[in-house]
Amino acid sequence: MTTDPTGTLPQPDDSSFIGRRGVLRAGLVGGAATLLAGTAAPGRAIAASEAPAIDTSFADFVLPKINGDDDSLLKIQKKGVIVVGMSDDWPYSFLDPKANNAWAGIDADSITFCCKMLKIPKIDVQTVTFDGLVPGTLAGRFDMVGDSIHYTKARSKIINFSFPNYYYAETLAVAKGNPQKIHKLDDLKGKKAGTLLGTNYAEWLGAIPGVTMQGYKDWQQMMPELALGRVDAVLYDQPVVAAQMKDHPEWKIDMVEDYEPRTFKNPNGYSRYAFRQADIQLVTAFSAALEWMEYNQEMQKILTKWGLVGYNN
Repeated sequence: MTTDPTGTLPQPDDSSFIGRRGVLRAGLVGGAATLLAGTAAPGRAIAASEAPAIDTSFADFVLPKINGDDDSLLKIQKKGVIVVGMSDDWPYSFLDPKANNAWAGIDADSITFCCKMLKIPKIDVQTVTFDGLVPGTLAGRFDMVGDSIHYTKARSKIINFSFPNYYYAETLAVAKGNPQKIHKLDDLKGKKAGTLLGTNYAEWLGAIPGVTMQGYKDWQQMMPELALGRVDAVLYDQPVVAAQMKDHPEWKIDMVEDYEPRTFKNPNGYSRYAFRQADIQLVTAFSAALEWMEYNQEMQKILTKWGLVGYNN
């Protein structure tokens, strides 16, 4: 699916995109990667000294000077499209069925704003399961992970992270009334706990001796499994769990009130975007745009739109 952050380019009426599990699906709004490859202007060779363009209508926005030969942002600007990987992950980065499967969410709004600042005219959104986002970026399928992703030591060895964007913590969900008296992660020893594959939560659960970690490729599977008693607890994002509990009171699920999150409100605990380590120009430009958005309260407007309060900024 392709979006146009500048609002000036025509969009194809009918196209295909790579679906959630890597299957090509047709009939959704936007353009496929194959279409973009066929229509992108070849352009000339990019000189190492050429500076990337920015939208000067954003007052006082500048890009830091980068020494070296990397021209990853310039290449994207010349091609006219950035390929963003996401996992259909509400409310962060998802296809909205109420809006003809348009790309939506906190990260969709944030990245679209950044692309306006960086004069990237098109965004090609590709959907995979969460555990495929980093491998897909490393393999060159995506230019960036455009979904909520957090720093971990393991990830930092293979990818580069953007400027911290916004904050939320995890929560521990259990059966209503918490009959198994689960209050902290260590209480899960000898029990079965579910979470999304590829997340830092999966790393945490996998590191606790005696915990049977049930990994899911789709976050929407986890809470119904807890309601059916197939897992003893679910560790996942607090905003998502709270929304699902509100929409499905029949599931009889509680969040553990005295659970203390491991995701602290410091830069390490903030949501970010991920890039290939070699793409220094691209990650630096996105970081500069995000920092400008934070300083000028544009990020706060996006968070407010999606029901997150000032504490999340």
